[in-house]
Amino acid sequence: MSVLCFLIAWHVAVVTDVMWPLQFGNLPTPVAVLTEWVELFGQSTYYMDIMISSYRVLLGIILAFFLAVPIGLGMGLSRNASNLFMVNMEMFRPIPLIAYLPIVMLLFSTIESSIIFITFLGAFFPLLISTRDAARRIPVQFVHASRNLGCSRVPSLIRVYLPAMAPEIFTGFSVGIGASWMGVITGEMMSGQTGIGYTTWQAYHLLDYSQSIIGMFTIGLLGSSYSGIIRCVEKVMIRWK
Repeated sequence: MSVLCFLIAWHVAVVTDVMWPLQFGNLPTPVAVLTEWVELFGQSTYYMDIMISSYRVLLGIILAFFLAVPIGLGMGLSRNASNLFMVNMEMFRPIPLIAYLPIVMLLFSTIESSIIFITFLGAFFPLLISTRDAARRIPVQFVHASRNLGCSRVPSLIRVYLPAMAPEIFTGFSVGIGASWMGVITGEMMSGQTGIGYTTWQAYHLLDYSQSIIGMFTIGLLGSSYSGIIRCVEKVMIRWK
């Protein structure tokens, strides 16, 4: 019902030529967008762009997870590790992903690797911060109880810390997925030749606004699908939550 209300409001605003406070009259109607979208379902290039963008985001997220979680855990448990990494992290974290592109294209030999690195950056910082904060909030009673029961430091990381941190890590995962999708679209718009971001940007230059809106909604659906998968995995792995 919420989607239907959104489409009706969009249609009414365009048909009645609302121009204030926003210029809705310049947009195509939802009927025109949906009609063109249905036509795209029969084109293989549409699915190929989806697969390429999804692959880039998935690879970036996996790389971010295996790097951000250990570093975040170390920063949360060690003041020295936090002092070592935090200054640089706080300096690089506020930089918009699009600002990284010129340097990334100089550092990497291929456009594909530079786009994947941008998706990695998008997911890395949310995962890092959520893991660090989760490690600092582990109840000290859990740690003392595990030591009294004979659990040494390394096994306690796996059996005590990671399970207690898991809910916040998954929250960082969900935030990182959205940022990673923003990263892949940024990379594809500026330096790619394939993917949903590239086709959306090309449609804008060709003044095909229906195609641009289709690209926006496709990205939104893909991002929400990834987040839904993460929530399903979270329910299976964190049943106590």
